[in-house]
Amino acid sequence: MTLLKDLRKAAAIAKKTVLDNLDDSTKKTGSENPFGDKTLLLDQSAEDEIIAVLRESSTIYSVLTEEQGIVQSEEKPEYLAVIDPIDGSANLERGIPLCCVGISAVPFADNMTTDDVEISIIDSFFTDEIYIAIKGQGATLNGNRIRPVMKRDDKKIIISYDTKRPLVEDFGRQSLQTLQTVHDMRRTGSNLLDLCWTAKGALDAMIDLRGILPIVHVSGTHMVCEAGGYVVNSEGNRFRQSFDMDTRMSFIAARDESLARELLKSFSR
Repeated sequence: MTLLKDLRKAAAIAKKTVLDNLDDSTKKTGSENPFGDKTLLLDQSAEDEIIAVLRESSTIYSVLTEEQGIVQSEEKPEYLAVIDPIDGSANLERGIPLCCVGISAVPFADNMTTDDVEISIIDSFFTDEIYIAIKGQGATLNGNRIRPVMKRDDKKIIISYDTKRPLVEDFGRQSLQTLQTVHDMRRTGSNLLDLCWTAKGALDAMIDLRGILPIVHVSGTHMVCEAGGYVVNSEGNRFRQSFDMDTRMSFIAARDESLARELLKSFSR
């Protein structure tokens, strides 16, 4: 499949770019990306390499990136590639080996949503983990099918919970309510890895209800859905969002719908 080959090649070159240039891990470009974050030199370099790979393909891509925003193709695009070149940039700056690249491909149309994602790939930079989700075909880790763990004792639920820069009123109180309902929490600082670990059953859920996460992280929610998990938005509806620069993700991705709604209920009390 040409599409999968393109995404695998693009992810691999991004990973190589980062690992070959770790001495530059703290360097900034001096500019901010469209989402208001200061751009790491390696973020920009990895993103440039991904776009170059996609431009060389026989498939025509328009691109939505974390660092450059919308990059249009000169010809009519066949797919929208949604790119997060380094998820876990702060970890990389500090020498914490928890970061990855995430890329999704969506058939190009006037109105594209997260339901339309055809393929996603998430490649961990420092561990041997390549996750692939294909619409209607499930999700894999290094070629082996993954699924959430459905029968785990509810008293042993462990979740990932993102608390960075909360903008929601009463977020602290609501977060405490949620965390008090589970056994424990983990947070890697890479939402995509946390979502992958939810997809494979290492975590029971990943929560980000801040309303500030860019849509470039869609490869992670796609991974959970294809693995057999369930994702709800902050209003309690099944997660479904459009692709544009103003879209922000707010969700609970869990092993099943029941747990997702239970966690949202605890947050919303």
